[in-house]
Amino acid sequence: MSLFDTSKRKEQQTPEKKPELKVATSSVAKSGRPVAVAVIGAVFLAVFVMFLYSKAALSEVNLKISNETQALSDAQSINTALSNQLSGSVSLENVEQYAVSELGMQKVSASQERYVEMNTGNMTETAKNDNDNIFVTVQDWFNGILEYLGF
Repeated sequence: MSLFDTSKRKEQQTPEKKPELKVATSSVAKSGRPVAVAVIGAVFLAVFVMFLYSKAALSEVNLKISNETQALSDAQSINTALSNQLSGSVSLENVEQYAVSELGMQKVSASQERYVEMNTGNMTETAKNDNDNIFVTVQDWFNGILEYLGF
């Protein structure tokens, strides 16, 4: 009969359950998690915005550099063109053409050339003046120095 006794059977079949350990989370720990996630998200957002700003500033500086490089290249090409134009306008043929057309000059012909021979010695001599005083002598000496220097 013991086989047919259900009350005993239930007691035997059901093993004893051990109590489960549950860690109690406090409300402070639960409330801190969203705040930490928000702070970390804000930090990541700030880093991302700073990264985008630095890329934009770098792009702007690179654009300015390329514009100034292009302006320098244009100025150098204009300088080369003006230098070539200046060297062409100062050539001997252009000067000769300007002298003939604008100033009415002409080339020297053989009939216009006259050679003059000069005596290499002194052409004039000044007479000595014996009645010069000391001041006139100093003035003559000073004038001689100025004449020697080319004044």
